[in-house]
Amino acid sequence: MKMSHYLRQGKSENYQDAEEKGLLKAGAVATLLSKQLGMKITAKELEVFATEWHHAGVFKRGDGQSFQGRKVYFFSPAGIEKITREKIQANRDKAAKKAPPDTRHVQGWYTQYFRITDPVSRRSYNKPFIGIYTGPVNKAPKGFRALADEAFAAAEKLRGKELKAGEIPRF
Repeated sequence: MKMSHYLRQGKSENYQDAEEKGLLKAGAVATLLSKQLGMKITAKELEVFATEWHHAGVFKRGDGQSFQGRKVYFFSPAGIEKITREKIQANRDKAAKKAPPDTRHVQGWYTQYFRITDPVSRRSYNKPFIGIYTGPVNKAPKGFRALADEAFAAAEKLRGKELKAGEIPRF
């Protein structure tokens, strides 16, 4: 019986069990607490207080090309009573105190890969090249290595040079 519901609705068995137990979803709890406490509360803010969560199925992402699983957070009636205005405010303050991103300006190199297809065998493989980056630290690509001004000038001359397997260039 549950399998046919899963195929129709896209909900896991645990999700269906939680609904049968009478657990409330985060959106319903947010509406209820907003009325009780007299302040606007979103379901996203309540995720940390959830009793349990279950997969809600797989949905298309915003780009329309790939799929992404979604979580639905459930709350027991006893757990809802423990959520107070102070706890919600403390959670909001904690989220607001996140450190700002590091925006120092850096310059250096990283290994950049290009997908190349062999014209004879029709096999494709990733070939490493030297890539150059200048910009903020928080936007630096994976594997980035900072360089001093003199070394960076030498690295810019080698931009796009093919690297052998495991080779680390010296600047």
